[in-house]
Amino acid sequence: MPRNPSPGASARPALLVLATLVLALLVAACGTATPVASFDPASACTTDGRFPGAYPDLEGLLPSTYEGAAPATVDSGRNCTPSALGILAESGVGGVRFAGATWPLGGTTGLTVAVFEGEGLDATKLLAFYEDGARTARRTEKLQVSDTTVGGTAAKRLDVLGSDGTAQTVVTWPAPEPGRVNVLLAADLGDAKVAQALETFAGR
Repeated sequence: MPRNPSPGASARPALLVLATLVLALLVAACGTATPVASFDPASACTTDGRFPGAYPDLEGLLPSTYEGAAPATVDSGRNCTPSALGILAESGVGGVRFAGATWPLGGTTGLTVAVFEGEGLDATKLLAFYEDGARTARRTEKLQVSDTTVGGTAAKRLDVLGSDGTAQTVVTWPAPEPGRVNVLLAADLGDAKVAQALETFAGR
């Protein structure tokens, strides 16, 4: 999936969703992907993993189409270990569940919409997780963090420019339920398309 969101050698697996999307881009920038591995979703959160159908409740929150097309991949999983959680663990988040839907759009362009949930998780902490991965990535040339809104809700945005000219955008915004955060991860999509996608998915 999301990072997965996936991410560089000292990895921040939660870029798990983006990994499927842009393996050589933010993926390489932000850590190693959460492995596609079977596990018992009802078990205590001690191991990382992801696979389609792991958490159908979260997968059910994802959009089923983008511009009329179904996602190429949908899966879900969890990050439980300190190495996977990165700075989330340092901020008091002991584990997260996630689900993501990914649309490869040709070349380096792609889109992932994801949802994360965990006790103590919020949009600012999750954006900081992605920022930390981007700052330590070899290919990051520039990055900018900014405040924005999604459907009138306060949100956080990260824009990353790679040394090869590729661009990634990560936007995090809170869901109505405490501890649940929506994420949009876009690769080389362009500001206008990012804005359109956020407007489309704002109600999630």
